Amino acid sequence: MSFSRRKFLGGAGLLAAGAALSPLIKIKRAYGGGAFNTKHIVILGIGGGLRNQEALGMQWGATMPNLFGNVPVISGFGSGDAGAPVIAPEYAPLVPDLVLPTPRATPLYTEGTLITNLRYAEGAPGHLQGQACLMSGYYNNIENRADARLPVPTIFELHRKQADRPATDAWYISVVGGFYRALQSSGHPQYGGRYGGTFLSPTGVMSPLFPLATSGIRELDFATPGLQLPTVPYDPDQDAAVARLQSIVDGNTPEYPYDRNIYRASNAENAAMQEHVAAYYSDPTYEAYYPDAMGIGLRNNDGSIDGTNDALSVYHAEQILEKFKPSILGLTLIDVDQCHNDFNAYLRSQQVADACVAHLWNFIQSTDGLRNETTLVVLPEHGRHLYYNGQNPDSLQRSGIDHGEGDDGDRNVWTLILGPDVKQNQIIEPTGIVQTNRNSGTYETIDAIYTAMALLGHGDVMSDTLSAAEARPGIMIEEALA
Repeated sequence: MSFSRRKFLGGAGLLAAGAALSPLIKIKRAYGGGAFNTKHIVILGIGGGLRNQEALGMQWGATMPNLFGNVPVISGFGSGDAGAPVIAPEYAPLVPDLVLPTPRATPLYTEGTLITNLRYAEGAPGHLQGQACLMSGYYNNIENRADARLPVPTIFELHRKQADRPATDAWYISVVGGFYRALQSSGHPQYGGRYGGTFLSPTGVMSPLFPLATSGIRELDFATPGLQLPTVPYDPDQDAAVARLQSIVDGNTPEYPYDRNIYRASNAENAAMQEHVAAYYSDPTYEAYYPDAMGIGLRNNDGSIDGTNDALSVYHAEQILEKFKPSILGLTLIDVDQCHNDFNAYLRSQQVADACVAHLWNFIQSTDGLRNETTLVVLPEHGRHLYYNGQNPDSLQRSGIDHGEGDDGDRNVWTLILGPDVKQNQIIEPTGIVQTNRNSGTYETIDAIYTAMALLGHGDVMSDTLSAAEARPGIMIEEALA
């Protein structure tokens, strides 16, 4: 990889940005565990809002060919072979070329079940609210604050308490720090920070600026042959000494009630996380931060590749999956949120998200300890409005699109479920789904999350905790089961 001045400046920008109600009418069977082959679940939420008419209807071309192919899977928008995404002619020369692998010969839905009429039925169609639903199975209107807490346990807490698992067995990954950190754990008195998920923001932690700053070097000449880039050597003895000092300080410090809401990990768990991060900082090639071999991102003039936020997220999620083999991993993509003021970037970002999902699934299926044991649930956190907002119009009369008002564009979404317990090669649009207080008549976002947790053996405890909070729990998507 050619590591350029541009990559350092890009890292600086990223660093600055980072600082910046009742039971079922009929229960078919219990889902307490032991009946399925799934040992790991990955919940991948496409954050920022993604409308069905672009993704499934291919109104402006096949933006997600790896997932859905080139022929629209819902009617009323595109038809026939949708072709490449339609980018405004004046826009293309202004932006770097996308680097994308060749799309799969057969779309991913052929390996799983695609539900095209999922409904994000309740709660605000906002970022934190949507992702909170994906990480808890609970419709909500929590505030956009880093100290906000759900009243019900997250999927990380349910799993860690129920299965008595360490912090390294449940991860949440998002390049957006800020209020997404609120989804590590809930404010539920029986769960909370002691059972929280481990949060990782790749751009906030894995930045080449850190070894540069700690090295004391203030200038780098990238034209120098054999330039030695600064690193932070990994010193296990030093880490052990710090851990001993921390345990002494913690052991002699009174506990405050607020501390119970703070995420905690054991010394061994912290050591494992630190060792993982240290491998990035000690790599003199800087390939560990984001290797060109990932093959997804933006092409630089020197031929190297800059990973987008989504590509970085998926790459680092894969490293976590390979090293720790966690039972639960939540992953938020965010590039498509550029749609607020850039419709063409929205189309391009769908291509990136599509390539990232395919790369992740290929990685899972090629990794021992994950292959044929992992269920991947992909879905948008919510949709976007049915109308343009007038921001940054292009020559094709398209402009930005917002979300949040709750129209059908906001609430009609989809889910693709892949895994060892999932029926393959089916596209379905179930109706007549009945549950007390369910008005949609379809499967909903909460059902996709409940199904994943039920496959892992936590369906009953999820349903019980939600019902105890007077929230409507999700139900099993039976049609998706093999």
